[in-house]
Amino acid sequence: MPKFRFTTEDGNRVDRDEKPLDFPDEKAAKEDAQRALADMAKDKLPDGNRFDLRARVENEAGQEVYRASLKFKKESD
Repeated sequence: MPKFRFTTEDGNRVDRDEKPLDFPDEKAAKEDAQRALADMAKDKLPDGNRFDLRARVENEAGQEVYRASLKFKKESD
């Protein structure tokens, strides 16, 4: 089973998986990264007025296969 390493950033800290994670394929790893961004946003809301979240996925060779970001900005009360 292919292995992938995730890196996430929430503006204050960067987390990188110590051990690569097993996924059936690249598509499954990308979908998991998208869910991670949504979960990170849930953890930040409703208390935040603005934040930038990022997720990256690398394959076993260390090549980036996916990068995504999510930006939130409160516009009014």
